[in-house]
Amino acid sequence: MTMPNLTQRLSKRNRQALEAMHAAEADAKKRLARVEKLGPTALNRLAQVAQGDSGQSHHCRRLLLAVYNGPEWPLELTRLRVIDRDLQDAALVVIEWATYTGRELHEYLDDGDRLMQRFWLIETHEDED
Repeated sequence: MTMPNLTQRLSKRNRQALEAMHAAEADAKKRLARVEKLGPTALNRLAQVAQGDSGQSHHCRRLLLAVYNGPEWPLELTRLRVIDRDLQDAALVVIEWATYTGRELHEYLDDGDRLMQRFWLIETHEDED
């Protein structure tokens, strides 16, 4: 193998790697734009249901708490299987949004930190309501 051939092959590989990196970055930006558009509605939907006292409410609270504080409230994927389809869709959007955004999602809710603390108390059976 001659040096020009090696240089050409390396140059081609570098271009391919750079193109792949740019494509991945463009895809990530597109996904972020999508979840930033859908996220607030999905988050509000989950929060609304979570304020009830049904089984759906319980699972929505747990999903929101997993996004709020994953180490304390690990995400149990079976929760996604037992909620209604529209809530599944909302939950998946919220999970993806939490992955891409630089902000904490509870900051998008009115008095979100307080709401998450309330959900925390309900789920640990310390709610005084």
